Amino acid sequence: MARQLVLVLMCAAAVLQVVFVRRVVSREHIRTTTDTLEWMLPVSEKENDGPTDPGMYWSDTTGTPIMLIVITLSFVPACSISLHRDLTIMQPLLLKPGSREFIWPRLNSSTVELDYGQPLELFCSHGFRKGSPPGIAKSAIVTCEGNDELGYAKESYNISHFACQRPVYHVAQRTGGQCYGGSTLIRIGFELDHPERFVQLYEVCFDEVQLHSHYVRYNLNPHNGHHQRAVKRPSFLQGNFYADLKMNTLYSFTKQHATVQRILGTQARADAVLDSKRGLFLSRGHLAAKSDFIFGSHQRASFWLMNVAPQWQRFNAFNWQRIETAVKEYVAANDRWLTVYTGTYGVLELPDGNGDPQRIFLDYDPGRDPPGRIPVPKLFYKVLIDEQNHAGLALIGVNNPHATPEEIAEQYVVCKDVSGAIDWIHWKRESIADGYSYACDVNEFNGVTGHLDLVQPIGRLLL
Repeated sequence: MARQLVLVLMCAAAVLQVVFVRRVVSREHIRTTTDTLEWMLPVSEKENDGPTDPGMYWSDTTGTPIMLIVITLSFVPACSISLHRDLTIMQPLLLKPGSREFIWPRLNSSTVELDYGQPLELFCSHGFRKGSPPGIAKSAIVTCEGNDELGYAKESYNISHFACQRPVYHVAQRTGGQCYGGSTLIRIGFELDHPERFVQLYEVCFDEVQLHSHYVRYNLNPHNGHHQRAVKRPSFLQGNFYADLKMNTLYSFTKQHATVQRILGTQARADAVLDSKRGLFLSRGHLAAKSDFIFGSHQRASFWLMNVAPQWQRFNAFNWQRIETAVKEYVAANDRWLTVYTGTYGVLELPDGNGDPQRIFLDYDPGRDPPGRIPVPKLFYKVLIDEQNHAGLALIGVNNPHATPEEIAEQYVVCKDVSGAIDWIHWKRESIADGYSYACDVNEFNGVTGHLDLVQPIGRLLL
């Protein structure tokens, strides 16, 4: 990390007498590299008949001239690891040695920077690639030796030599704890060299009866201003959380149409609701977004089905995406450290052939109790809490492109809209097709949902 260090040197003129007799120093520069310290002393040719800059030097009480030299040292990091150039799909985890903490990129940068001599732990869940310096070991502690070289076993290597045998493996585990309505808490992250050393990325509050997530909880900080790009999307994982269901099949357009037709009673109603050509279909809407995570290995861990909910595609691609992007930009620009709860509330209702409202699910069997599982949410929300400054904000989006303005006002705006005070989200807020969106006070919104167990009320809006 580049740093500016200003050193103020007060030197007796007796020591610098030769310089003062004939010349006046006009500047001092020091340029540093990892190997050398190069001095450049530009001087004027003017005879010393008095200082041209009265602030350049002065006399002490004895009349001895004293010179003030201001030297600026600009330090270049000894080792840099670029998110985009140096890390492939086989990247190891970058950790503080022996801890459960990641090493983050420098602020406002896509580069991880290490000081000379700084240790770094590299971890591969399936071991390093054969022929790599650590062999097939899972963990290696390296030390920055300068010039982007990492020391290991008395040799120096570039980060590219420490590739994993396979992509780092992430896991989803029930914690044994409970959350809203007796739902199950699930932690998702990386299990390292022993079960107690688990590095959590996010936590899910999951209803194991209706098979949907109330919310996921994770953190965003200024380091999230940059993330690794062009990370290939992996297949979604369902683990042992969805029993007999084949989730990828349920999200297919053909299966969606058949299920909605069964719920609404007629093909005509299903045709009116779902139209792939117009983008009217349900996608897997991330709660914790892929881009909310910095490293590719972390982004891949966002592809658990407990971290998604059925979301209309246009809403997913427009206003919801704009909210996700704006939040990260706001966090980076304002140096905020936030706890984020991204979740769903309510169940979408659409009229059947008789005009009667019916709740919509991805899995539906009228002979089962309950008949519907994997509900299509009525609302998506993102609650931002700045615990340090005791501030918060709830951002809410309507998951119904078929709603009328009157229905939005009466059924979907569940708290006082304060979005007029927000100028950092570039959204088409009132576009129903793109996901009508608004903002509320966290306390008021949580009073409606009851999802969050807040230790104390949030004092003010996060603006």
